[in-house]
Amino acid sequence: MSDVDRLLLHVLLLCLMAGGIAGLFIGTLLVLRPIWVLHAGNFVNRWISTRPITRLLERMIKIDRWFYRHHRVSGVLLLEGSVFLMYFYSGQFDKGNLIVRLSKAFPIPPAFAEVLLNSAIFGILLGAALALIISLFLLIRPSMLKGFEQDANQWVSLRRALKPLEISRFYVDEYVFQNVKMTGVVLLLGSLYALAGLTVWL
Repeated sequence: MSDVDRLLLHVLLLCLMAGGIAGLFIGTLLVLRPIWVLHAGNFVNRWISTRPITRLLERMIKIDRWFYRHHRVSGVLLLEGSVFLMYFYSGQFDKGNLIVRLSKAFPIPPAFAEVLLNSAIFGILLGAALALIISLFLLIRPSMLKGFEQDANQWVSLRRALKPLEISRFYVDEYVFQNVKMTGVVLLLGSLYALAGLTVWL
């Protein structure tokens, strides 16, 4: 097992242990003081709508007209930026030193830091190559981008995708408070079993 696998497994076990401790605490409250859990549930169960956030994301920002009006200036700037990114991230920086600094700044092994850095560099180079192609179109034939622009500028609303998140679901709460003692005992025993198994595993 590599260092990355050990680190991920250790973090997963710690998260499971934290969940077991929380389940042990809630199960004890359900058995001894269920009214406290009821009051906490009334306080925590607050309706939070995602609509104000999605309304900001769905606001249209049109900059196409500016690009077509100043296609030579925007094409030159985009070309210079993409060429610089491709030149710099193709090997003009100390990759080994950056990996060492990342592994020191964050508690991750150097191999994992190298994977993250290579993925980020690949994404930057891919974006720079796409920007280079678009800049050539802006400089030579900006009208050829109009067909691509019409296909790409499709309106996608988040309301339908996020609609399931806007539905209130109180089935679990109703079942728990109808069978409060039994739920508390099951949660208590399950948490004790999980904590015992995780402790032996660690």
